[in-house]
Amino acid sequence: MSDTLLKGGLEKGPFSKQQLTYLDTSLKSLNTDQLQWLAGFLTSFSRIPMERVAEPTDSVCVLYGTQTGNSERLAKLTTERLDGLGIGHTLCSMGSFNPRELGKINRLLVIVSTQGLGEPPVEAEAFHNYLHGKRAPSLGHMKYSVLALGDSSYADFCQTGKEFDKVFEDLGGERFFGRVDCDVDFEDDYEEWLNGVLNEMSQSRALSANSIEKMVPETSEMGFRTYDRKTPYKAEVLQKINLNGRNSTKETLHIELDLGDSRMQYQPGDALGVYAHNPDELMMEVVETLGLTGTENVTSHTGEKSLMEALRTDYELTPLTGANVIRYAKLTKDPRLEKIVNDNMELLEYLRGRDVLDMIRETPFKLSAETFITLLRKNSPRLYSIASSSEVYENEVHILVSTVRYKAQGRNKGGHCSTYMADRIQEGDRISVFVEHNSRFKPPVELDVPMIMVGAGTGVAPYRSFIQQRQSGTAQGKTWLFFGDRNFSTDFLYQTEWLEYLKKGTLARADVAFSRDQEEKVYVQDRLLEKGKEVYQWLEEGAYFYVCGDAQKMAKDVNHALRSIIMLHGGMTEEKAKEYMDYLRVADRYQTDVY
Repeated sequence: MSDTLLKGGLEKGPFSKQQLTYLDTSLKSLNTDQLQWLAGFLTSFSRIPMERVAEPTDSVCVLYGTQTGNSERLAKLTTERLDGLGIGHTLCSMGSFNPRELGKINRLLVIVSTQGLGEPPVEAEAFHNYLHGKRAPSLGHMKYSVLALGDSSYADFCQTGKEFDKVFEDLGGERFFGRVDCDVDFEDDYEEWLNGVLNEMSQSRALSANSIEKMVPETSEMGFRTYDRKTPYKAEVLQKINLNGRNSTKETLHIELDLGDSRMQYQPGDALGVYAHNPDELMMEVVETLGLTGTENVTSHTGEKSLMEALRTDYELTPLTGANVIRYAKLTKDPRLEKIVNDNMELLEYLRGRDVLDMIRETPFKLSAETFITLLRKNSPRLYSIASSSEVYENEVHILVSTVRYKAQGRNKGGHCSTYMADRIQEGDRISVFVEHNSRFKPPVELDVPMIMVGAGTGVAPYRSFIQQRQSGTAQGKTWLFFGDRNFSTDFLYQTEWLEYLKKGTLARADVAFSRDQEEKVYVQDRLLEKGKEVYQWLEEGAYFYVCGDAQKMAKDVNHALRSIIMLHGGMTEEKAKEYMDYLRVADRYQTDVY
């Protein structure tokens, strides 16, 4: 491990040759436990400057908990606005924050997302548990505000942000601006929250109204147009291939897009946002159920247009979200819906498999076109892990899409975006896309560092990008792929490419798990346990460990398997194994991209 630490960049740091020699000798003499302790000590030591925050009345601590990078990005934007107003601040992730600092913070801004079924991001778990534990301090001196990020298609919408908001209040904190809950289209809500926060701060500082106005980002340093969530690029579909075999129970599409002269840039680990359109048949059924024609004029969030045009591009009809049901219950005052929205478990059950059409059919109510669109969620992009390297495919981007199809409430249904690309988009068509950067899921900068990559189904997509990137350079680090799916003969995604990478040595090892090929199901976590001794050896050599795919089961099972491996082959107690895994996370050597 010490060799890896030295190769990981110390020789590029601010050290003399004499100091490097001393560090080299010292680190090589340490065992794993000593290195872990030292890493924890240095992490704590790096937090000391927070104790020296200038004037507590002026300084603001911006604390974020993120999984994919959105909370981190908004936190950094917040500090930029604070900088512009001359307000002192500190910026810290929950993963590296020392809770003891809470006693020294008078103003706290929290930006946090929710993962899975109402759970905090991995990096926020320890801080979340601390605040809800017996050691949590009194926060009577603190003023705070929370921005919660979530997805209203889940019943536990913004649950983590709500829990942080409540626990700060329970511990005596004063909410100086109310919590704002953001859906997946969070930009406008974020601006509302930030401007509200800054307005509150202006009450105690001489800030002019003009200084608080929203900053408009420049197009780019070079003067050309940039593309993002609000201004996506119309990319042409170059190729669309179903990677599954003829008798597969799945449909997984490899889609190649032309980025043309957009100058859009991406790195391995980033995602591509795709905007879908609702299908004509579903829109017509909704309009007919409402007793409307579709030609009625409405004022959408993008301007005035016909109802049908607004439904096609501006709003979502599937899946049904908790926010949809709550708004409809308030409007209709239907006793059954009111009972459902007041019980989280009943709401979760009601949402399962339903869409907007089901709701308005089951609970009919006379609505105008204008009122109806206020019930709907704005059309939000779906994010797909990028499956290509720009070093190999210049001006192109590739994604892997699993088509979602199911039957519920007596109707055949499909995923909002996946069926859009599977059924209604052909080669030569153009779709609206943008790059969503993910700073939390990246291959190591050092080219000789080993990587262990674990993924099931479309979770293999970013690893294709990782391997292409390494193959295009001079990387010497060994790589190990664990891939799982249903059947070897029909579901081995990118099989030919992986075999070629193995042949060339770009991929050192590959272990696969096809759950339906034998009577007893086998998954990637089972393969990890089988190879546990070698996995632990790679970790000791400094390997980065990646997990991509299903958050609700696969990622949790892999996490448990990894802990078991560390306990067994590292000779550690469960508590020591947890510390080891925490060290991997703090060092960015245990990264997840789960959904």
